[in-house]
Amino acid sequence: MEDFEAQATPPASIQDNGSMKAISNIANHIFRHTPPTFRTQDSSGGNGLIRENQDRLEALEGTSSSAPKSASSRAVPSAEPSPRAISMAQKTTSRAFCAIDCPGRCPLVLELRDGELARVRANKAAPACHRGLSMRAWANSPDRLMWPMRRVGPRGSAQFERITWDEALDTVARELARVRCEFGNDAIYLAYSTGQSCTTADPFERLLNCFGGFLDRYNNYSNPQINAMVRALYGEGALYPGGSDLDAAADANLLLVFGASPAETGTGRATWHGAWDRVCKRMAARGGRIVMVDPRRNGSIREAEQAFGREAAENSLAAARQSAETPTSTNDALRSSSHETSPLDQSCPSDKQSKSSVAEHNREAPPNANVTWLPVNPGTDGALVAALLHELTFTHNALAWDFLRECCIGFTDDTLPARWRGKGLSVLDYLQGTGYDRVAKTPAWAARITGASETAIRDLARELARTQPTFIMQGWGPQRRSNGEMTSGMIMLLALALGQVGLPGTNNGMNVAWGGGFLTHVSAGRNSVPFRIPAYRFLDAIEDGTRLGVAEGVRGLAADQRLAHGIKAIVCHGGNCLTNQHGDVNRAHRVLADTSACEFIVNIDVEFTDSARYADIVLPDLFRMEQVSVMDADTWGRRIVAADGALGPRFERRGAWDMCCDLAKRWGIEATFAEGLTEAEWIRELHETDRERTAQASRRLAPEKKRLTPEGTQADSEQTDSAQTLGAQPACQAQKTRDDHAAENTPVSTLPPFEHLLEQGVCFRKDAADAPFVALADWRCDPVAHPLDTPSGKAEIFSEHLAAVAESLHGTPDEGAITPIPTYVPEWSAAEFGVDEPEGKCERGDQPASEGELAKALKPNAGQNARNSANPASTAVPRACEQALRVFGFHSVARIHSSWGNVFAMPKRPPQVISINPTDAAARGIRTGDLVEATNRFGALRLPAEVTDDVIAGTVIMPQGAWWKVDSAAFATKASSNQTRKRTASGAVAASPRPVDVGGCINTLTSSRPSPLAFGNPQHTCWCRLRSV
Repeated sequence: MEDFEAQATPPASIQDNGSMKAISNIANHIFRHTPPTFRTQDSSGGNGLIRENQDRLEALEGTSSSAPKSASSRAVPSAEPSPRAISMAQKTTSRAFCAIDCPGRCPLVLELRDGELARVRANKAAPACHRGLSMRAWANSPDRLMWPMRRVGPRGSAQFERITWDEALDTVARELARVRCEFGNDAIYLAYSTGQSCTTADPFERLLNCFGGFLDRYNNYSNPQINAMVRALYGEGALYPGGSDLDAAADANLLLVFGASPAETGTGRATWHGAWDRVCKRMAARGGRIVMVDPRRNGSIREAEQAFGREAAENSLAAARQSAETPTSTNDALRSSSHETSPLDQSCPSDKQSKSSVAEHNREAPPNANVTWLPVNPGTDGALVAALLHELTFTHNALAWDFLRECCIGFTDDTLPARWRGKGLSVLDYLQGTGYDRVAKTPAWAARITGASETAIRDLARELARTQPTFIMQGWGPQRRSNGEMTSGMIMLLALALGQVGLPGTNNGMNVAWGGGFLTHVSAGRNSVPFRIPAYRFLDAIEDGTRLGVAEGVRGLAADQRLAHGIKAIVCHGGNCLTNQHGDVNRAHRVLADTSACEFIVNIDVEFTDSARYADIVLPDLFRMEQVSVMDADTWGRRIVAADGALGPRFERRGAWDMCCDLAKRWGIEATFAEGLTEAEWIRELHETDRERTAQASRRLAPEKKRLTPEGTQADSEQTDSAQTLGAQPACQAQKTRDDHAAENTPVSTLPPFEHLLEQGVCFRKDAADAPFVALADWRCDPVAHPLDTPSGKAEIFSEHLAAVAESLHGTPDEGAITPIPTYVPEWSAAEFGVDEPEGKCERGDQPASEGELAKALKPNAGQNARNSANPASTAVPRACEQALRVFGFHSVARIHSSWGNVFAMPKRPPQVISINPTDAAARGIRTGDLVEATNRFGALRLPAEVTDDVIAGTVIMPQGAWWKVDSAAFATKASSNQTRKRTASGAVAASPRPVDVGGCINTLTSSRPSPLAFGNPQHTCWCRLRSV
């Protein structure tokens, strides 16, 4: 019997432990996306019926090649077939998985009736979330593309006509060949996208490389800023899989989270949501603590509170049943048994400070204090960390000094490179105010910046000083800001300073481990174009590529070179980042609408997105569940998922690989591209390659199979508590690196045969570690044998690369934004968004502007008048209702970016609203349900308001990923009457009308200016004014 696990027995870590929890919401107003208008052709080739997008499914139930029926002959199918029809239909099941940009990639079971998708249910081996279970609604969405289309109106007008595949592919082949001939391969740009996951999911990259190359991009829209800091601090090798497994946090006594919500960003029991539930349950049982630093009281905080509340209730019930002679409560006993001693060398004089046990500290804490939400102003996490480090250094003397001296560069002056010493450039100099900005980073200093109280900062520092292990993690939200590089570096610095890296129950300060990375993907080939641009600068490369050089982030050019020309053709496959997900969406619309700049755009997708509106040719793609597919998930790809493709294509849809094959034929490069294999054959061959790879690894193992403990002895079948087993030993004694683990510690089994994988839909690799992955464990265990991938082999808190970047920024708008060590750098101010000057008066002057602390702070001084917008020289403080507000987006449980943005039938779908603190709402006369308008120099959007204490004062939030939708009536009104103030590049104010977005796309307000080091996406840095409409 072959040694692999398929669907029947999933690991305990991903079994369903309860129904999915809904994220609370109070509003229910949702705006509907406006469908585009399509023009079909009659049999003679002339223009025929003009119809709305919703009519397509109604008109085309039947064969895909037939012409649309007339409006009078269309019949609307019922939502559900009758019971008799169901009984007579042929019922089959198909295996598939959710292939969107999520670490879960959850397996699914598709129920088919006469070949049509009737129902999607979870595969019990790895239960999916409500997003995956709503794939039927998405697959049958009115926005689903059915056939190739050609633009017949201006770009952005959504006016298209149906054409044949030959017409579409001929046009694409001809236009890309023309651009190559006139400008060169470097004028063809392959846009950034994340829409599909499969071992063959990027065929256009391979095709364009066979075609002679293309202008490539680096970075993504998710985490470029933190990646840049990881390279400087830990080295390139630490980028994947990133941090520790989230499950490793269950062994911690304190979990400190900056700007992350695992229960929302990774819903589903097979991914972060399930891990978060397990961590909360175990930490509650052991008396651990969770502190969440976030401007928003997110869904993960609520779930943690519920988990700890359930544990407290169970403990109370158990205590009531005990005899009166029991000296301690069950909870105290659990807390006492869970205490871990410090892993630091106690012989170091600076490490000798005594630390109270976690149990003692928790007994001192007030009731129900095990989960704490610490709200801070957006973009100020770095200031909070600086104050924590100040307290830990000078008040508690609680840092891992030996570790910092031996394994890190730059915390103290004597660990700096020799030529940088004595200049006040160490972290210690920064904290005590003898270097950099010459300001001591005290809690009082941080309180004025973060909005957190001095007491809260001191209490958290005291807890960090007393508690080990501590698991410190950050989401990708704090780094997705204009100061994101420095912010993410500060959080990683905190983990290093405490020595809470590479040990059981710790993390490296990054986000938790990402999934995948095991399976072999089809080769993309070699790109003959040697330079790349930052993904976030593609609009700049369209408008005037000749301005872009090394200083603007182009890699592969000489220092004195620039791009020869702008982008002239774009291939966009499976993404909505041309417009909707890019900063300053109105600018994206303007740039892409200009056919003299970018001359040709082809969009390949499953649905008609906002980005598709600006394409010249639109091609209908397939979901991965509609074709044979294989992908890996979980850390190191421990879980393999597959789709058997039984659902197949409908209408005139085709897979992207087949499209590329036909384009390759037209260019005479089919043999080079396909190598004689279909996509399904490629997937099978890649799978067999991976089977052989694991089989070769298994031959190096002894035939007897054991589960090994950290000491190398065979463990009992009963699972032991890893925190008690591992103690304070380095995690490398319990966990090797991936290759060593496969070769030495755990028996390796082969992957299942390809047919069996398609039949089951999921399998679990037995050559992967059972214990949670701990980041940098091998380095912490033996830093000499396993040095980091940095020039020194150590953690470079002071980076000579960052010092060079800081020097290069002198005299630029980003001067001071990057420092050689992580520091707190203020993010862009309201002036960047054109809302630093108050405009007009409050809409409701009868509302008191003095309610709450924020309104009192913003109230003008006695004897002063409110600032007059007509008098820019005035120094009066504006009224509270005129103050700019920070605004940022968060990941909704209903979407992954803009995916599922048009699936309104999804359960647990939170509404698209602007959430505002009661203090700010009162100052502006806003109540829950009011329609409000947020504006800045980039655009305006309108949504219903939700007044809630779940967001810090001075900030408004909304779910990101909503589809941009113009309010035509409002736009017409503005164009005919009000001329909106708009700041030009020179700083002058020009009058011009602009559309009002009523779909709630946050990028209506965000900037397309990149961050200073990574040239990444800073979309969470944003300011606006808010008023009731």
